[in-house]
Amino acid sequence: MMMKTISISREIYDILSQRAQESNRSPDELADELLALQLLPPHPYIEVYLSRSGPRAVIKGTRVGVSTIIGYIRMGYSPEAIATEILPHLTLAQIYDALSYYHEHKAEIDKELSEDSEDIWRDRLREMMDSEADFALITGTRV
Repeated sequence: MMMKTISISREIYDILSQRAQESNRSPDELADELLALQLLPPHPYIEVYLSRSGPRAVIKGTRVGVSTIIGYIRMGYSPEAIATEILPHLTLAQIYDALSYYHEHKAEIDKELSEDSEDIWRDRLREMMDSEADFALITGTRV
């Protein structure tokens, strides 16, 4: 990784620092993400928006994340099957653009997938519940 230094105004740095703190990232990480969004090759069917947990790549005009497409690919579905059987409102071009985006942003999408596992969500739910009995009731597990 090549490390270079750029200079920005104090005002921009303060805004960057505030937004980075809100998303539990360093100013360098956030600056890198924001610059990448503006400078990397465009994907005509992909848009990135800033969610509470950071940038999320989705197919434009939908809520279908690139990570969702990758999840289906990892389960063994072909792009054609995803476009015709699973998500028929998407075109094959959209699916392939999501795959292309993934290969250019593999670390980000893999991180998103790892943070969105069933175990992670189960742990989050457990933390939100008042008691283990409430958690068991909602999830159908035993105490």
